[in-house]
Amino acid sequence: MKFTIFLVLLLNTSLTFAQDVKRCEQAEPAYLNRMPGFYISECKNSEYNNATFIYYVSGTAKKINKGGKYHELWYSKTAGEERKFSSAQILENYSNALMKVKGEALDDKKSMFAASLDGKEVYIQVFTAANSVDARSYRVVVLEVSDMKQDVAITLKEALDRDGKVPVYGIQFDVNKSIIKAESEKALEQIIDYLNSNPSEKIIVVGHTDNTGEMEANMSLSKARALAVKEYLTVKGKIDPTRLAHDGVGPLCPVSTNTSEEGKALNRRVEIVRQ
Repeated sequence: MKFTIFLVLLLNTSLTFAQDVKRCEQAEPAYLNRMPGFYISECKNSEYNNATFIYYVSGTAKKINKGGKYHELWYSKTAGEERKFSSAQILENYSNALMKVKGEALDDKKSMFAASLDGKEVYIQVFTAANSVDARSYRVVVLEVSDMKQDVAITLKEALDRDGKVPVYGIQFDVNKSIIKAESEKALEQIIDYLNSNPSEKIIVVGHTDNTGEMEANMSLSKARALAVKEYLTVKGKIDPTRLAHDGVGPLCPVSTNTSEEGKALNRRVEIVRQ
């Protein structure tokens, strides 16, 4: 069943849509609407992006990092709009609309939400000026969780022949854990297929982390994750364990900066190294 979120105050859209920035006319998700008297003044859209949501519960910062279809929308008040919407009114509208479709407010401010919309796991965060009685603009970030479509194709053999190693980013773990997530199956099957097609090949499975947390913990975690992959290849893939070694180097061999979430995501990886 498809749900569309209509804001409680959405009565007239004739002014709202007329002034949307041309390149943003189709930027709004089909299931989400906006406050009346506002137009889209800026937008960013990606068919896949990693997004980090930071919000507060009882004064404690919480963080969610998800990947999928990304929408970021800036709404500005239409010239001549006489109604005055406070920041609280804007947040309450989104909250009420999302609660009607069984969404969940994740923070105290009721600006961060999780919901299931059109069969998708969706995260929505609303940003407004603090305590404004006549908000002139607000921003909404929407992330529809999904797998990335792999457009760049290179075989493990090509990468190993060229570099002697290859990062395999499709192997996923929960935060601070070494249990392999179910969505890692395709990436692991790629390694199994390669080893079956090259029976004389031996590899080292190497775990890597970003620099978040203590060095000792990251070293242990990277080794545990490498071992988990090795055991998967042995048990599920029926690969001879004498062909496999494993190790972990924590944050010692980054491939990108650790000062951004995108860089950290690249540094958190499993690499296959030719023995």
